[in-house]
Amino acid sequence: MNSKIASDTASAAFERVLVASEGGAGLIPLTRFALRFARPSALVRLVDVICNPAALVPTLLLSYPDWSEAHRAMLHAAQIRLAHAAHDAAAFVTRPETDLIDLVELHRHATDALSDAAQTWHADLIAVASHPRSHRWACRLDPEELVAATHCPVLHVPTAWLGGQDAAVARVLVAIDGSAASIMALRFASRIVPRGATFNVIYVTDGRSGLRDLLPHSFFRHDGERALADAESVMKSMSIPTETAMVETDREYDDVASVILRETRQWQADLVVMSSSSRPMLKHPLPGHVVAHTLHNAECPVLVCPPSIERFTRIDPESDSQQQAASEGTISPPPVFL
Repeated sequence: MNSKIASDTASAAFERVLVASEGGAGLIPLTRFALRFARPSALVRLVDVICNPAALVPTLLLSYPDWSEAHRAMLHAAQIRLAHAAHDAAAFVTRPETDLIDLVELHRHATDALSDAAQTWHADLIAVASHPRSHRWACRLDPEELVAATHCPVLHVPTAWLGGQDAAVARVLVAIDGSAASIMALRFASRIVPRGATFNVIYVTDGRSGLRDLLPHSFFRHDGERALADAESVMKSMSIPTETAMVETDREYDDVASVILRETRQWQADLVVMSSSSRPMLKHPLPGHVVAHTLHNAECPVLVCPPSIERFTRIDPESDSQQQAASEGTISPPPVFL
């Protein structure tokens, strides 16, 4: 039934798509969007996450210590929401499954519970919608934590984006850093994004990096040119229209993620694709800083691919070995990127 949605997909890879949202908000539009990247026969599981009501309003614990009635009401409402969502999804999904994650019963964090549920169900894509961090009533379904905890690609869609938006994917921005993982994410995106989409591949250098005082500017430019050349080679082999750009941070408080977000807005991207793996961080020592910043602040959907994304791809071994040799043939610097 979902063949109509996935019919324009170039080489869809996902076969088991887990769709989750906080409080069941936007499950149907989120499912429709996620299926843009799935096989026509993909299995879909709709997930609602029920939070501990005491965690939602902790300041009221002293005045109302017994939350059992509130929990039962939330559980009942979630069951009704899932039933309605499954009924609506049946119009474009073959036998949609449902799952209710009750954090009160599991005594676990929402992200860990969802990650375990995805692994148990053998999902190869987690599509999640969540509220901004400032949303006080959210279940804290943190996309950054989900990327770190899960084994498969994560498609994060801002809840605000789901309201009345067209699910088409016509403009895809891919941020690369020249690493094998980022090039693999680009390869993967080229195979799952619907046909006809235009790609914009960007390489961002950090103008404030300490290495600027040690190495000539041409060294960084050479690495960027090599990375973008590799990206162009990948996209040319797929016959996909592609723009490329090397962008440098140039503001006092600018960083790599800010540049990616700015390029996303200016180019009006429908989707951002990134790898969860990156080169060693200098300015931000915590792994995934750029990914985390982008996930939390992007106004459009973001697809984050793990380093093991190659197991979802169908790449010709000979062309892949040639591409990898080209990537490894040049010395690469370790500055801040994804």
